[in-house]
Amino acid sequence: MKKPTWALSGALVAALAGYGALDAYDVVPGVLTLAPTNTPKAVTVEGKTYEPLQKAASAPLPSASVGAAPSANEVKKSVEASLKNPWFGSPTAVTVRDASTGTVLYEHDSSKATTPASVTKLASAFAIAHSELDLDKGLTTRATLEGSTVELVAGGDMTLAEGAGDATKVAGRAGLGDLAAQSAAALKKQGITKVTVDTNTSYAPGPNKAKGWEDALFDYGFTARITTLALASERADNRTPAVADPTKDAAQAFVKELGKRGITATYGKNVTTPVAGQQLGSVTSAPVLDLLGLALQDSDNSMVESLARQAAALDGVHGDSAAAGTWVTSVLKREGVDVSGVKLVDTSGLSSGTTLPVRVLGDVLTRASTGKDATYARVIERLPVSAWNGTLHDRYMRAESQDGAGLVRAKTGSLPDASSLAGLATTKNGHPLVFAVTTNGTFSDGAIGAKTAVDHLVAELTKLP
Repeated sequence: MKKPTWALSGALVAALAGYGALDAYDVVPGVLTLAPTNTPKAVTVEGKTYEPLQKAASAPLPSASVGAAPSANEVKKSVEASLKNPWFGSPTAVTVRDASTGTVLYEHDSSKATTPASVTKLASAFAIAHSELDLDKGLTTRATLEGSTVELVAGGDMTLAEGAGDATKVAGRAGLGDLAAQSAAALKKQGITKVTVDTNTSYAPGPNKAKGWEDALFDYGFTARITTLALASERADNRTPAVADPTKDAAQAFVKELGKRGITATYGKNVTTPVAGQQLGSVTSAPVLDLLGLALQDSDNSMVESLARQAAALDGVHGDSAAAGTWVTSVLKREGVDVSGVKLVDTSGLSSGTTLPVRVLGDVLTRASTGKDATYARVIERLPVSAWNGTLHDRYMRAESQDGAGLVRAKTGSLPDASSLAGLATTKNGHPLVFAVTTNGTFSDGAIGAKTAVDHLVAELTKLP
């Protein structure tokens, strides 16, 4: 079968194979942006114009009252025409629904247990949103004193600033410099100028990686290690290897900040015993809702794993990422979602063996879009918008998909053997659709062509009357 004219050539795939490997994990701009057919431009969402690449916490969900929904037949024709693209693998699963009513407009293998990649994070975010982890409160990092030992107590914040915190930011809202200032003042009042600093990770403990996370994932910066205490500067960025011990690095930064304030401090060890001693100070992160939104926008594997682990712990479930994945499944079931075909080896979608039917994604997304689940809707508002921000900031910029620029709000998912996208798309007359697409296969190009085909399919939905 002839490849579409907009598809990547075999020569280009071969030449960019190394870059494609990075692109496959949603952590670098897509290969397709090396030679875009148009440049980023301002996009309009619900009547408000945003500048390209603007970093915002959220944008409003499309209004369900605008325009009529396309017919099931129109959706069927559009999707099935797109599915003829040879870049799709097998199996490929699709669900499309009217976002205002939840009515199913099209399904293809929607109950098949496919490999979801990072759209798994939508299911995990749903469980976190329905847990005891308060979305409106931040995560608190504390310092306590017992004898001459200061404990830097983890509270779940993986986005600590090394120095002063910045109230205008999500990552870096809480600063170790501020905590050190509080602590140094309290220590000096007691005549203490020399201490040992231990870290305490008794809160939501667990392994620093999920099952099957190979060393290469850390070496190439695809993910950071899972922790409840880390620096914003050490989040995964694909340019540098993940640090070996983010908890210790946070402690070393705290030690340095204490030194600036006249306290001689040395790092001791990590402890997991219950926290004791006198509190010296505390700093609080951005609200969990914003942290979760940032993790979804950036497809931050370790942040989602950490937040899910924290939420599970509050529900009495402790352990590794597989235990947290089982907890996510149990919350979905508790909330009335059919979990047939769901198997979560981790909560981020990075581990091999995870399966998640697109039907489940459609179910939870329509709960948000129809107004039945206002809590989850607040989370979905923070998903990336096409050609604007997050992992969609450089997608929908080429000829085959640019019609969808600014009209798609979705979670991306990319692995060498999977490409997925799930969220909301707005049609030509302004009506929102919920969609989820997953395609699996043995892709010679690391699923780059499949990603392009998925974008094209969704962009075609935005052209429907």
